[in-house]
Amino acid sequence: MNIVSERIKSCYNALPSSEKKVADYILERKDDLFQYPIKDLARLSGTTQAAWTRFAQAIGYDGLKDLKNAYYTEANSSLTVADKGPKISFKDVNEYTSLQSIADNICATSVQAVQTTYRLFDAGTFNDAVDKIINAKQIQIFGVGTAGLAAYDLYCKLLRIHYNVVFNQDQHLSLMTVSQIGPADVAIFFSDNARNKQIMQLFTAAKDAGATTVAITKLGNNALTTRCDYVLFATSPEIDKKSGITSSRFAQLFLVDTLYTAIANRDYDNIEKYLALSYEIFSEPQWE
Repeated sequence: MNIVSERIKSCYNALPSSEKKVADYILERKDDLFQYPIKDLARLSGTTQAAWTRFAQAIGYDGLKDLKNAYYTEANSSLTVADKGPKISFKDVNEYTSLQSIADNICATSVQAVQTTYRLFDAGTFNDAVDKIINAKQIQIFGVGTAGLAAYDLYCKLLRIHYNVVFNQDQHLSLMTVSQIGPADVAIFFSDNARNKQIMQLFTAAKDAGATTVAITKLGNNALTTRCDYVLFATSPEIDKKSGITSSRFAQLFLVDTLYTAIANRDYDNIEKYLALSYEIFSEPQWE
């Protein structure tokens, strides 16, 4: 599994035309990265040196040298993924011919979503985000559509350990709560699409108020990923826009579980009693 290629594919649709040319060239002829200087790569791809630099930054690297290092590290990495299980077939919902093929594809895309998101895991960013959440006066969580499912899951988990956390599915209530956010608070944004106007309206309000901002979103060079204090990337092999978002939900839930476990682990002395209390009340015999 090539995580650099996954980054390229995740960001591809949001790239300008000149950077798409770079992406197409790399996906077809990645070995050229190690054979030619940037001047020749620009000529061979019909672009410019600046386009190559912007492209590398758009998919999360400091520049072309950093991108080359990532490719080299992957090529020599001892981390391997077993070549087992069903393969991804890029079909839309109306193209399946059997229930088995549907199950195979859902399994394959879900597994790959978790694996590629895991390989994008940045322990340093995660560590800092966990510290901010633990020490926040209030945590406000935002997510709409399918991203709202993962947002709600994190809300329930933090509520169980007695954190001061807020989540609303209603946009008007979300706007009301974000209007009261402050520098001591943390705002967490779940988004499948950084162009979502509702999320960006909430993000801008939280940012302007000085709150710490955390995004769980796809790779891409956009206002959410560039302006957010901490970005946790979730990537997934979606099939087609008509199919709806499926595997991305698994990628986000993987990050939710990792985030919650890290918070509970680090703050265990303070939250242990709340875990015990919630366990006890759910374990009590139900009234006849």
